[in-house]
Amino acid sequence: MFSKLFPSSKVDDIPNNNGLKADDVNGITEFFPDGYYTNLEEFLNVMDKKAKTFEPPGEKIEEWTVDERTFQIYLCESSTANFQKYHARLESFIFWYIDASSRIEHDERWRFFVVFEKFENKDGETRYASVGYASVYLYFHYPDKMRPRVSQFLVLPPFQRKGVGSRLLQKIYKHFRDEVKVCDITVEDASEDFQRLRNTIDARMLKDLPAFSATSLKKGFTTEMAKEAKEKFKINPKQSRIIYEILRLGATDTNNKADYKDYRLSVKKRLNMNYLKEKRDLKKLTDRGFKLPADKKFSLPSAEENIEQLNGMYLETEEYYKCVLERI
Repeated sequence: MFSKLFPSSKVDDIPNNNGLKADDVNGITEFFPDGYYTNLEEFLNVMDKKAKTFEPPGEKIEEWTVDERTFQIYLCESSTANFQKYHARLESFIFWYIDASSRIEHDERWRFFVVFEKFENKDGETRYASVGYASVYLYFHYPDKMRPRVSQFLVLPPFQRKGVGSRLLQKIYKHFRDEVKVCDITVEDASEDFQRLRNTIDARMLKDLPAFSATSLKKGFTTEMAKEAKEKFKINPKQSRIIYEILRLGATDTNNKADYKDYRLSVKKRLNMNYLKEKRDLKKLTDRGFKLPADKKFSLPSAEENIEQLNGMYLETEEYYKCVLERI
């Protein structure tokens, strides 16, 4: 409607606009790599020409078909031919879909798992559409191992809800699982959606291990669980503890008051760890004669307030776990 009334005007030029100023839309170009286009017709012409010769960089390590659509995963390194220039453009999308994103600095320890859809256009020519990617950094783990950390994980909106993210994460696990030098796999600042995906996949893998049997789950989290999860699937102890809680909820009869109470206390014990740690740290400071400011932000909640907060945290956690269990 606005464009019909003022087809060639800025909001600045409209009478009685209450002092509104037009946004500088060119400001978004700071997220783009060099060589972007500002003319749509020019962009479409260049895209059509380059699409005819484009081949995915790297090594194809996975292919599957869903609803007669073919998807492929390619493994790339920073040194892979033609990859860095392509990645600079693909990486631009993370600024729109991942909070607090930043560009990475390429080095030899990065690994990239890039997803494409392979299809034929109306002329029968093969084309590739960029679907998404995950970047993994190989951190050193003393004395002679490495700890891969999933850094960026993106599936573009047109390809979501098709199982692509699940397939991509499972391929990352599979790729590193048999590597003798890999200690375990971690994730950097996981979003809520990604953590739900991760928990679902991890729960599916661990639920059939002997250490995670229904009988074992009711005895509490054990070092054997952490050990088996790490040895079989490279899942780190902190994550395996979360999966234990999810699977134990599934094995708990919530109508049995004693069993349900034992489960709640087990989860609350973990949720309360940060509070107890902060309480210990503050006590150490005061024991050494350090005087804390009177400002309330430097004090911990009272015991009653902590119990109330803990109950709220538990209820949110249980609802979240139920959602994960429905997807397993």
